[in-house]
Order: sequence, then C-alpha cells, then structure tokens
Amino acid sequence: MEQYLKFVASSNLKSLLGKDLVTDQITAIFELVKNSYDADSNKVLISFSDIFSDHAKIIIEDDGTGMSLDDIKNNWMIIGTDSKKNNMYSAVYKRPLNGDKGIGRFSVDRLGGLLDLKTIKQNDFQEIFMHFNWNEFEKSYQNVSDVKIPYKVEHIKGKKQGLKLSISDLRDNWDKTKINELIRNLRQFKSPFISEDNFKIIVDAPEFGYNYYEITAEKLELISSLWISVECKKENTDLVYLTVNKDGIEYEEVTKNLYNIGPLKAKVYSFNQGDKIRFKNRYQRRVREFGNIRLYRDEFRIHPYGEENNDWLDIDRRYTLGFARRFSSRDLIGYVQSYKSYNKGLMPLTSRQGLIENEEFQKLRFFVIEYTVKVLERYFFEKFKSNKNETIEKSKKNIENSTQNLNSIAKKVSEIDPNLGRDIKKYVVEIKKEQTEQLNYVKNQEELTKVYSRIAQKETFLHQLIHQALIDIKDASTAIRQLEKQSGFILDEKSEELFILLKNSIESSKTKLLTVRDDVVRTREKTKLNLSGVIKNCLSSMQIQFEENSINIKQVLDVDINYYMDKSDLEAIVTNLLTNSIKSLLEVSDRDRIIEVNLRKTNKFIVLKIQDNGIGISELNREKIFDPFFTTTEKYGGSGLGLTIVDEMLKEYNGALELVDINDPGACFLVKLRC
Repeated sequence: MEQYLKFVASSNLKSLLGKDLVTDQITAIFELVKNSYDADSNKVLISFSDIFSDHAKIIIEDDGTGMSLDDIKNNWMIIGTDSKKNNMYSAVYKRPLNGDKGIGRFSVDRLGGLLDLKTIKQNDFQEIFMHFNWNEFEKSYQNVSDVKIPYKVEHIKGKKQGLKLSISDLRDNWDKTKINELIRNLRQFKSPFISEDNFKIIVDAPEFGYNYYEITAEKLELISSLWISVECKKENTDLVYLTVNKDGIEYEEVTKNLYNIGPLKAKVYSFNQGDKIRFKNRYQRRVREFGNIRLYRDEFRIHPYGEENNDWLDIDRRYTLGFARRFSSRDLIGYVQSYKSYNKGLMPLTSRQGLIENEEFQKLRFFVIEYTVKVLERYFFEKFKSNKNETIEKSKKNIENSTQNLNSIAKKVSEIDPNLGRDIKKYVVEIKKEQTEQLNYVKNQEELTKVYSRIAQKETFLHQLIHQALIDIKDASTAIRQLEKQSGFILDEKSEELFILLKNSIESSKTKLLTVRDDVVRTREKTKLNLSGVIKNCLSSMQIQFEENSINIKQVLDVDINYYMDKSDLEAIVTNLLTNSIKSLLEVSDRDRIIEVNLRKTNKFIVLKIQDNGIGISELNREKIFDPFFTTTEKYGGSGLGLTIVDEMLKEYNGALELVDINDPGACFLVKLRC
C-alpha cells in the first residue's frame, strides 16, 4: 500500500526569502518602493527617524490603494503568492506591475527585526494594525505557520488610504555616505522613458540634511555633447530608428533590426573631457563612478546592470581591442528599456538581482552594442557624413587624372632628363598634399556651417521670443500703472500683497529676459586679450561694491597670459562669479570678508580661480546651481542665470567651469581654458 509524505515549510524559509536573499539594504528599499508604485500611489515617503539612537526607524509610507484584512490574509501573508502574476497592469493608473514573485514584502526583514504595519484599503473605513517580530521566525519552530502575527482592526472616519511600514531594530548602520548612495540610486530607480510621471519619491532624513527631498532624474542632455536615442517600435520590430545629437545637431537613421528582439528603447550619452568636468560639477562624482548603461524592465531598474563595476556589455573588453576608436565604460552613461509584456524571454532571477542570461539576453546585449555604442563611436571617432558636393568631387577626380598623367610624363621625361623627371614627380606629390589639405578644410567648413546655421536659427528665434516677451511685459506694466492712477483704486490688505507680488514678478521676468538678451544673444568678436588686464578692469569697476560691503580683494594675476576671445564674454564670466561671491559674503558677519582672484598658466590650461569665504554651496544645491533660473539669492536680485551663462560661454571656447571642494568656508570656482 502506497504511503505519502508532504512538504512542510520551516520557519527559516522567511530568512531564505528575506534578509538572506535580499542582501543589499538599498535593494530592500527599492522592493518596497516598487510595491508602493504597484499600489497606484502618487507619493511614497521614505523617512529616517532618530537614526543615531537606539530607537532608530525607517518609515515607508504611501497613499496607494492599501489592503483590506482579506487582502492581507489571502495575499500578503501567503509566501510566494502570485496575486500579481495574472495582472499585467495596476487597477487605477494602469502601471505595469513589477512585483510578481510574492517575496518583496520580506525586504522589510532585511532592513530591520521589527515591523509595525498600518494600512487602509481604498474606499474602506477600517484601519488594520499588525506587528511583526521577524526574530520569532528564527526560533526552532517546525512550521512557518506556527508563528502568530498579532493584529487589530479599528473603524475610522474620513477618506484615507495607503500603507505605512515602520521598521525598527535596524540591521544596518545608516550614515551620510549610505544616504547619499540611496538618493543617487533612487534617481535611477524609475525609467527615464516614462512620458507621464505621477509618482513622487521623497526622502526625509533631517539628520543628514535632507528635509522632504524629492528625487528627480538627471538631465544629461544638458551636459553631454554627443548622445543617441534608439527605438525599435512595437508596431514593427524589424526596423530600428536612430537619432544622434551632436553639438545640438540631430542626425536620423533607420536600419534593419539584425537580432530579432524588441520592442526596445535606448538612450546613451558619451562624455568628452569637458563634459566630464561639467558632470562632476553638477553631481559631485565622476562619470565612471556613476556607472555605465543601466537596464530597465517597464518602469523600473534591473540591478546590478550598469553599476560602476558591472560591465554587462563588455564595453571595456571591446575598448582594449581598439582603444583609439572605441569608448570605454568610463565614457558612457545610458538607459535601455525592455517590456515585461513583449520581451517575455528576458526573465528576472528569483533574487530580483539580474536576468537569466539566456539566448534572449545575449540578443539584447548585441542589440545595445550594435545600435548605440557602435553608432556613437562612428560619429565620435570618424568625420561626420556630409552631403557630397558635386563640384568638389568633380575637381577631385580631375586632379587625380591630372596627377596620373603627370606621373606618366615624368616617367618618360626621366629617360631623357632624370633631374627634370624628379622635379615633376615632386610637384605631383605637392599637388596631392595640397589637395588633401583643401578637401579636409572644405569638410571642416561644411561641418562648421551646419553648426553655425543651427545656432543662427536658435538665436533668431530667441531674439523674436525675447522681443515679444518684453513687449508683453511692458503692456502689463502699463496696465498696472493705469490701474493705480484710477480714482477709488483701493485694495484690502490681502489683495494689496497679491498686487505687490504681481508687480515684483513682472519686474523679475523683465530682468531675466534682459539678462539673456544682453549676455547670450549678441554678436561675438574674438580678439587677442591680455587676460590680467581685463580682469583688473573688472575688479576696478566693482571696487565701490567691495568697499560698501567691506570685502577685501586678494589678487595674484600672471601678467603675460594672452588669449583669443570676446572681451564681453570674459567680462561677463568674471563679473558673474564676483557678483555671486559678493552675495554669499553678505550672509557672513563672523569673519573678514575675502575674495581671492588668481590667474595662472599650466602646461595645458589657463586657470582663473575665484574663491570666497562666504556661506558656500550646500551639498543639496550643488547639482542645481548650473540649472537656468535656480537661485538662492532672490533677495539680492539673483536671476539664477549667472552660472548657466558662464558655463555656456566657456563651452564655446572648449573650456570648463569647475566647482572645487575646499576645506575652508566658502566656495571656489575654476575657469579653465585650454592653452
């Protein structure tokens, strides 16, 4: 007679699927944020409370659809449930669901030994409280179901919904470095291809200087001078559409999909030396520390692809085989988007750390290299494709025919007069050399013409836009003045405040537009300048401001440095940086106010240093200071355009503006121009 046995799950299963499986604390938070996203939350708040005390907590709270008691019993409490597996999209916002293994909830175990769960189901009036002591599972129970989880239900009034996880008895030490790493990773959490974003991630870690800090994505288009967008569309996966952007000019290509995979999207940015300096200024780390090409499945990242030490595309291996014509992983940052519903062969590992590296995964790798990396290399290391000029081609052919005929003549002449034959051959070599130089010059001029044409179109449009906006502002100002002159024009206190705000906003907009018009949209004339002379004149013109604000100027200027540039550009660069230093120093009253101006020349660069001992730039603001209209000096009339203008000007000279870390109070900027 047959007898039967059945499996019984040990309580140790919790650890195998929880803290032992999710080995990284940041990945654990990712899993919980994913759950909030799947629950149709508009916002998830990650709070770090009393982090240096014995009562340290991590609280993850969202406003999603929440859970009922039945949801908890039939889904949340069943290990490995496939409650999401048959649903491709969320109920409210139709978001592609990410959690389908039923183990993401055990990420809380990875973060801490205790959990207090509170949830309210959408359109329900019951609030459910549960307390989990994960350590109870690690005692010698025979069955996971032997561990009893206490809960209670309370009736509530009012319309509330969502989930709150309060995690204590933390398993990791959280310091400033780890919080910064979390924020950096959360920036890459959501796919950059999301067209409509109604999901906010907010970090509140006051002990580390982050107060309800909203996570925003990097804007690499503002930094990289060469990048590519690639799409293999759902409607036709046989074709791949490429758009290359170099120095503001777009080049479009359509090619055949060789790898029978798709639909897919990709965007990859390359960084030259100047781009890398600008990147470090904005994000306070190097391109190579950021990682390389990240992989996404629907709306979220798949770890660990694209991390600093994860070269899943073997980019560096390719580089060693052809370093003079190929990128390394230190030169690239990018994103690749796959789709759960279409790319079913790309299957995640149970650990959620990566994909099963099957045949479909290899096709994906080949696709990304072929249509992003190789194309960028072609545009970077080879000359741009240019339209063939028939006259030039005809001339080239005629010269080639003529030089061939001359070579034949030289050969015959050499039989009679060797010296004359040698001279003719020498002239042939000179003609060919001259032809090569002229062809290179023409190609370069064609490329320059394209760039200048694009810039001219932008400047013309910008002129028109500013002109019309100034007219509109003038009309608004006139209307306000006429309104004020009308008899009986009296406002109550609140309306008066709004009226003043309106006038100030109009004046602020006018100032910003005039700044753009005067500093950006104008004709430039490069002349040979003695840099120290121009800088001294700038300092002299601002001497009254320095004296009025008790600011001491320390200057060390190398007098023998000349450079070809527009004088107004140099003046704008110097005065903008000095003005920023003055505004920073106005906030200081406990020390002597000092600005140091230093001009020197190295083997490679001309370096202008402007350093002050003001309030400096906070870590939170460092990545924003180059953004147009971002300012912390509104009360001093700051428009938020100064550093943006300086950065853009220096790009035109193949230079860079660099924010330097210093141990002393204040801020230090370096203007670097190539010798």
